[in-house]
Amino acid sequence: MELSDDNLLEDIEIIENTKLEKDRMEDKQGIVDVLGRTVAGVQITIEVQLINQYNMDKRTLFYWAKLFSDQLGEGRPFNDLKKTITINILDFDYVGIIDYHTVFHLWEDSNKDYKLTDVLEIHFVELSKFKKVQPDFKKPIDRWLLFLEDSPKEVLEMAIKEESAIEKAEKVIEYLGTNEEMVRYYELREKQIHDEITRITGTKLEIARKMKSKGIDDNTISEVTGLTLAEMKDLQAN
Repeated sequence: MELSDDNLLEDIEIIENTKLEKDRMEDKQGIVDVLGRTVAGVQITIEVQLINQYNMDKRTLFYWAKLFSDQLGEGRPFNDLKKTITINILDFDYVGIIDYHTVFHLWEDSNKDYKLTDVLEIHFVELSKFKKVQPDFKKPIDRWLLFLEDSPKEVLEMAIKEESAIEKAEKVIEYLGTNEEMVRYYELREKQIHDEITRITGTKLEIARKMKSKGIDDNTISEVTGLTLAEMKDLQAN
């Protein structure tokens, strides 16, 4: 975030699997991974997504809206609402431009330099795009993404030279790797990820089969479903 001195992070809370408040019983429950607050009261939420479920835009706005509105207790004025920033770290391409770090605000359509308000700020950090660029070790975000990417030792050492906190984070990761409870949690999460990938792949295959039965060509099926032509051949063989 590279925050200014008068707006530094005051608190960071791990709230993974902690549900956001629901206004009504029928409301959809929200879950975020990390919540930070700055000295000025700005909320910064971080969510990590490894699988593209094709709903990240709406999901992000839903979580942002819940966190933003939950600040306001009964009888308090709207002016008490503080800026809320959402950071999405994705392991897949989602935003339709080449930049691996994109930031969104509320701009006026015809006057792109006019911002309605700064209370909304949404970041997308796409690791899949970052892997394709030459990292700049002078940029804090690049150094930390190299850490998140589990880069080779020599690359990580270069990042640590510029950012000593990465070495501390690396030691925490090593410690967690010896904690049996954390290892079990990691294994359960890995299983959930594999199950979700299997479900999505199965859905794609079912769509591909139906399209194939209607005489649609393989190139079109591949474009619509995201399946490769090699996978299409396997589907046809089976």
